[in-house]
Amino acid sequence: MKQTKFIFIVIVFLAFTVYAGSDAKTDMASPVQKAADFELPDQDGKMWKLSDAVKEYRAVVLAFYPKDDTGV
Repeated sequence: MKQTKFIFIVIVFLAFTVYAGSDAKTDMASPVQKAADFELPDQDGKMWKLSDAVKEYRAVVLAFYPKDDTGV
């Protein structure tokens, strides 16, 4: 009886895990896709422009993530 309960709980857990990941987007940008040029301030108020950063540094990584709890 305990083994049956355990198996049932594991199956339900796996079902929820699969369901939770089903809304993940698979249309990721390719590594060579160019981003639109933009300008934003950093934490010190200095303005950073993407095109200037690309000229100054060898590589630039843009990371966008929702739900980061910044209150914006």
